Amino acid sequence: MRHVIPRLRAVAFGLVVGTWLAATYSGRTQEPPPSPPDGMEMVHPDMPKMDVEKELARMTKRYGLSESQKAQTRPVLMDIKAKVDALSKDSSAEFGERMQRMRAIREEQTSRISAILSDEQRAKYQKEMERKAHDHDDGGPPDGPPPGGDQGVGPPPPQGGRA
Repeated sequence: MRHVIPRLRAVAFGLVVGTWLAATYSGRTQEPPPSPPDGMEMVHPDMPKMDVEKELARMTKRYGLSESQKAQTRPVLMDIKAKVDALSKDSSAEFGERMQRMRAIREEQTSRISAILSDEQRAKYQKEMERKAHDHDDGGPPDGPPPGGDQGVGPPPPQGGRA
């Protein structure tokens, strides 16, 4: 009997510690982050890396770029890519500052590419860029609830005096 009690305590202690470890580490598994859009590759969690040729192909398909427009757009995309790559490697800037600089680079990209496009292409391109900027400013997915939650959404309250 004297040997049984210490062994039972040891077994009980082992079960408690094992359960605690299992509970602690089971919650740490995370799903991989969502894939970046076509033409982009993630370098840093908040900085997508652009593949110039894939982005140019995407833009050609989406906006119907001519050969001349592709030739003018490629150097702009290469310049923007170099600026984004440099920003992603700049560890001295804090998150907020990096996001402001990223926003400025994207505005420069929109302005420079808009100058290359026809009026019809430009309208479509700028609309898409505004939507993307709006999606990022909200901090939520484009199809999710509005920034204030989903107040006012759902069925109306019952009518007729009974609660």
